[in-house]
Amino acid sequence: MHALRLLTVLLAWAALGQQAANAAETFVGVWDAKVEFASGVAAASMRLSSDSGKISGSSGPLDENQFFPLAVDGTVSGSEADLTFRYDGDVVGQARVQLRANGFGGAGVLYGAPMVIDAKSPLAPAHTGRVIDFKPTSYALQYSSRTPPVLRLRSGDRVRTTTVDNEGQDSEMAWKAMPGNPLTGPFYVEGAMPGDTLVVHLEQVALNRNSAKMYSGALDRKAVQPGHTQTPVAGWSRNWILDRRRGMARLAEPGEALSGFELPTRPMIGSIGVAPPLNMALYAGDVWIHGGNLDYSRVTTGMTLHFPVYRAGAYLFLGDGHALQGDGEISGQGLETSLDVTFRVELTKQPGLGQLWSEDADSVMVHGIDNTLDTSLQAATSGMARWLKQTYGLNDSEAAAVMSAAIRYDIAEVVDPRPHVVARLSKSVLAQIKKASSATSALPK
Repeated sequence: MHALRLLTVLLAWAALGQQAANAAETFVGVWDAKVEFASGVAAASMRLSSDSGKISGSSGPLDENQFFPLAVDGTVSGSEADLTFRYDGDVVGQARVQLRANGFGGAGVLYGAPMVIDAKSPLAPAHTGRVIDFKPTSYALQYSSRTPPVLRLRSGDRVRTTTVDNEGQDSEMAWKAMPGNPLTGPFYVEGAMPGDTLVVHLEQVALNRNSAKMYSGALDRKAVQPGHTQTPVAGWSRNWILDRRRGMARLAEPGEALSGFELPTRPMIGSIGVAPPLNMALYAGDVWIHGGNLDYSRVTTGMTLHFPVYRAGAYLFLGDGHALQGDGEISGQGLETSLDVTFRVELTKQPGLGQLWSEDADSVMVHGIDNTLDTSLQAATSGMARWLKQTYGLNDSEAAAVMSAAIRYDIAEVVDPRPHVVARLSKSVLAQIKKASSATSALPK
């Protein structure tokens, strides 16, 4: 009898253990974890596994400033789990969560602050796509994830919208925003998480008015030697006429010397990017690893940009339209105007480059943005070498051979807070490279 009772108890314990193990399995996987504090939001990828009814794993940083990656462990009871978060061995938070459709969520404390956590299976990026006509009613002057989204998109969605010029005037020359490169957006991309790549296809970048302004009375001091003297002409006009039918631009008040001077227009987006890392808010005229005020003349119809994602939702912004701009924006402005823009978003979970890169029908480009022209060039060069190794599986010597023989550099911007240098390789050159089995990224289109 005692043996029967002992067997019954052991079987019951085994059943409970199996139930705990089964319950723990429901928390196993890779999750997009989002944490809401009273002061803001953080998000990261969380990876959980189970062993003997307990769960453990790791998470990217869940503090607002994205500093500390975390270790996660916990116990499971039915559809609930008690999670403990640790940084460098120290307990920094706890939460009780419950299973939900497509994930789990609950509440707790992290770094001493009350928080709500919601974890979901990564959103599948494949999507048939909608066509959305969006008329802006507000504009942003900063790249920041704290700016409320104007529209929520999914991978595959196409948006037809407009921008104002750098001073805030629209296609009718009506004031719609404060000066300072006001931006259309942000557009929140569902499922975008830190570490992902947001691909933005510029399908149309078009002029929508017949005028532009460009300060050109003198060259910016950053573009000339120290001591270079200039005497701007009093009353020099900033106004340009855009002949949209012919696709040409000319000075509105040219004077005799430039009376026959006109150039083909090339509408471009001056400022485009995502929310920067570290919970930062950056001025729309600034440029960095998030993109921003790129002022690169090739950011036009047919370009595809690959942005690293730093905040959940990515937060895409765009603005600062130019009808035309020379390399470097050496007077401080292009032909500033408003634009009609059609773009399509695509979310990819493939390993990113860790910096902005782009492509068009002719070339692949890697963007170097740092504190000096020298270090910006080095960032572009290093990025292109990584791109070749990642995309084609080249070794260092092979990458050096290709780049030394064929690379081109564009000086996109010299007068903004940080210079922008672009390393560029022609697709006719790239077409001669065979992809190795060690390559991890998709080949350029």
